[in-house]
Amino acid sequence: MVKSMKKVKRIIAVALVFTMLFASQVTVFAAGTKDAMQSANKDMSIALMPGVTGDSNTVTFNYNGLPDNAIVKEVKIDCSNASVIGGKGAILAQSLTITSPSGETHTVGWGRGNVTTTNLFIAEKAAGTWSVYMTGTNIASPSLGSAFIGGTKYSRPKMTITYILEE
Repeated sequence: MVKSMKKVKRIIAVALVFTMLFASQVTVFAAGTKDAMQSANKDMSIALMPGVTGDSNTVTFNYNGLPDNAIVKEVKIDCSNASVIGGKGAILAQSLTITSPSGETHTVGWGRGNVTTTNLFIAEKAAGTWSVYMTGTNIASPSLGSAFIGGTKYSRPKMTITYILEE
């Protein structure tokens, strides 16, 4: 009876420890998310000959003011302030390539309404300088000639990082 009582107490103690560990992890994660929004250091633009696929210039976002323990939950890039540049060619946006301050890089599909959201950087440190460029194709027919060089300018894209503070 004494041995079985000890086993029961031990099982209850282990269960209590696991319950406390799980509860504290949930509490840390649910402690609240915060958003930090920055505008790019310059406009992002792309100009291409008909039928050509290429990349825009790279823009950066400065998040050096975030706490060192800020951990990414989600990254959103808003390129909705777009305008046509160049001739009559049309640029079809295909993807964004995002690089975190630690050097991790992911290419993600272009988002609906020129707003792209990804959680591929989850658990990355948020503080530091992020960089972004886009890839697109001029969908004008190549037979139209150079008069149809087309381009798009995204005026000062915005990046929002949703993060939690790691304890």
